[in-house]
Amino acid sequence: MASLALVQTLFFSEAEAGRRGAAIVLLALGLVFAYYVIPYLDLREDQLVVVNPIFRHDIGLGAIEYVDTRYALNVGGEFGKVSAWAAPAPGRLRHRTHSSEDFRTLNLKEGSNVSPSVLPSTISGSYALLIKRALEKPQTNRTYTKRINTLGVGLILLPALAVIFTQLT
Repeated sequence: MASLALVQTLFFSEAEAGRRGAAIVLLALGLVFAYYVIPYLDLREDQLVVVNPIFRHDIGLGAIEYVDTRYALNVGGEFGKVSAWAAPAPGRLRHRTHSSEDFRTLNLKEGSNVSPSVLPSTISGSYALLIKRALEKPQTNRTYTKRINTLGVGLILLPALAVIFTQLT
């Protein structure tokens, strides 16, 4: 659909309007790609890697003091709080579709009152469970690194500059 919009703005409009329209379509594509495709989580043996559209966080498991799943998967410690865009909390109606396997995995009685975001059948709940199980083992890696995600920033910044440039000329 975006390619159709791009072709239409470039080839079926005047040159000036085509450049402006193409820059706007590319900005929209960059924003959508950065928001939906870039974010990911990687739980390694001694490290959690959280990649969001703007920043990449490499967190040693020993540095994690708490795991929260209220609005998204959040981990925290002395480094502050990091929210993982790749593991959002489920909708509020998710509790209607829990299974008995969810309660067995959490060692809870069937029908216990539990937040939908904690259920292991959800993205945030499954990662929270994996992190908590990894934290049960002794962890020595207490490092924390925060870097710019150059791909995510480039996908947002370059089309934004193109929009500004085409609007000024």
